[in-house]
Amino acid sequence: KQWYQRRVRAKSEELTLFLTPPTDSDMDLLKSWISLRYLNVEISSEVQEKFQENSEVSLSEFLNPEKYSALCAELSITEWSNIGPRNKKNYQVCRKPTQIVAEFIDLIKTDAFAVLLSHLTGLPLSVNYDDPDCNDFSNEPFGMMSSEVSRWEHGSYSLLCDQEVMNLPDRLHIFYHSEVNEMYDVNAGGYISFISHSDEEPLLVIPPQSNTLSLVFAKTDEFGFTKFINSKMQKPFYCVSAQYVARTPNEEHNPSGRSESSDNK
Repeated sequence: KQWYQRRVRAKSEELTLFLTPPTDSDMDLLKSWISLRYLNVEISSEVQEKFQENSEVSLSEFLNPEKYSALCAELSITEWSNIGPRNKKNYQVCRKPTQIVAEFIDLIKTDAFAVLLSHLTGLPLSVNYDDPDCNDFSNEPFGMMSSEVSRWEHGSYSLLCDQEVMNLPDRLHIFYHSEVNEMYDVNAGGYISFISHSDEEPLLVIPPQSNTLSLVFAKTDEFGFTKFINSKMQKPFYCVSAQYVARTPNEEHNPSGRSESSDNK
């Protein structure tokens, strides 16, 4: 049984899970990319329980093997541009995605994907997700703020910048890693570390793992950065990332449940 097929009874009428279901094309795109295990009601409920307990979860083997192989093949031939300034960050981003890379980017922008994330986290990432028992983190709707496809290698890093992290709302970060060396050593760097103004020690460390989607809920005083990658990193790896932020009630309503802007433009 899969979450997008689940139905509930109300006043003797059978209602779908969604207020307005995502389009068939979006659902077909989702099912062609995502491992069916994460479209299973029981599995997604288990993931949600773990996420709400720990504020984070990592999902291995997230993409179907065929799509993962195709994505890796195209990431290796994608054109990359350096991003800075170096007192803030130093890595590469994709400016002109190839067909498969663009398809994956389109996927994470669909309402079908937002509803999937809602089932995995309990967060209201879509107006088409309505589960009052699973809003432990926030009762405010969330919208996608930005997304990025990046390449990381020896010398890459990102730092915290006071101006960039001031007054950030509660948000959900997603990180999808690929092409990570099977013998990856955390001492090589490249992991994502979350810290808080009130704690000296890291709150969370996310090592990159191939074909793994990591979900992290961050509060207003919690921020993430990528540790400097040293010479122990034998080959580059890739990360597709996005974040959803809480939208205030006076923001313009977006039927898709998202309001997107990108700092890569």
